[in-house]
Amino acid sequence: MGNFTSPTVIIQGQQIQVVEFNGQRVVTLAMVDKVHQRPEGTASRNFRENRPRFIEAEDYFEVTSDEIRRQSLGHVFPPRTPKGILLTESGYLMLVKSFTDDLAWEVQRQLVKGYFTKREVQLPSLPQSFADALRLAADLEEQKAKLQVENKQQAQRIDSLENLFLPGETPTQFCKRLNGVNTQQVNATLLELVWIYNSERDAERSPKYRVASRVRDRYLTEKPRTISAEGCDSFIKYDLQLLLAGAQRLHQFYLMHKLPMKKGWDGEFTMVKLVAEGKIGRVLSGKDTGGRNDE
Repeated sequence: MGNFTSPTVIIQGQQIQVVEFNGQRVVTLAMVDKVHQRPEGTASRNFRENRPRFIEAEDYFEVTSDEIRRQSLGHVFPPRTPKGILLTESGYLMLVKSFTDDLAWEVQRQLVKGYFTKREVQLPSLPQSFADALRLAADLEEQKAKLQVENKQQAQRIDSLENLFLPGETPTQFCKRLNGVNTQQVNATLLELVWIYNSERDAERSPKYRVASRVRDRYLTEKPRTISAEGCDSFIKYDLQLLLAGAQRLHQFYLMHKLPMKKGWDGEFTMVKLVAEGKIGRVLSGKDTGGRNDE
């Protein structure tokens, strides 16, 4: 049996531990739920239902409690786990075949390229002089400092967004606080992403947006309210409400140029923070390097 290592990688803004077994990288079922933002137990259920299709030692490994203890895997599985499943890259890809939402495609790409694929470290050539050694040391220090800044900025963006999230906001209201977003096109974008659908069948009437089942209670929810008017039958209107995971996802789309932007956008990725006495502030600053720009 191989040994487990515990460096970490960032997948879709989440830090996960690298697990190696028999010389290859593997993932647990709980890790799959975490990075795909699925309810706890989703991956385990999918694995149980399709287990005959998986080949042991090729698509997955099953480790016993004794192996978990001997391999010091307390950080990988919950305490007193009798048996644990470790998926290889092929097993992971088989398991998530049914995950077809936009997040799933992106997570799969990041896991395959940034987790399962080991990157070979190219060692720099040995310096031939003291001056070369000084330049090499300076270059390495600069790279280290740049990486630290990038990691810190990423962590700050995630923390700031959680602090700025306003429960009950609609997607359009949230996007109004994202500098440069063309909010008139937000619902059209959500329709393209299949986050929402139009339940109104009459094309001549105003759309009635409802939350699609694939993102309901994960990215969006809806609040029903009764509309009454004199001389008219009352009806129920469903208001879209953004959840924290949905706000995080929309903000990721924002940084990836996947939201519709105004032509006059200044290229700054900033988010307006609402504070007391009607004042506003801006956070999450960044500069555009080119991307989608629609009216």
